[in-house]
Amino acid sequence: MKYPLVPLVNELTFPLLFFWFCLPFVMLLIIMIIWLQLLLNEGKFCSWSDKMLLHKGFIY
Repeated sequence: MKYPLVPLVNELTFPLLFFWFCLPFVMLLIIMIIWLQLLLNEGKFCSWSDKMLLHKGFIY
């Protein structure tokens, strides 16, 4: 028997297979966006005095 009796991809199974194929990439994209937002917002939580000390070269 060369071919399966029922094809794996047809009009009923294509949306399901497409969803499961794209799901890891979409989740990875969402995680990367959240991670980049956290990295970009990290500097906003420093106080003004901390920024001035870092600017003048006084790192504790």
